[in-house]
Amino acid sequence: MPYEGELIEIRRFITGVVAPHTLLQPKGRWIRHLNTQLDSVESTLDAIADYIDA
Repeated sequence: MPYEGELIEIRRFITGVVAPHTLLQPKGRWIRHLNTQLDSVESTLDAIADYIDA
């Protein structure tokens, strides 16, 4: 997969930075915003992967 390195970096960011903050402030405004942004990134990567696989 050509983007495997980027996906690994994103996963490390989520598990290393976002997850601990989510535990501290699960309903915080910043966490909600960040989760929305990460959902958008995930959707974009899925769309790119579908395009590449076609």
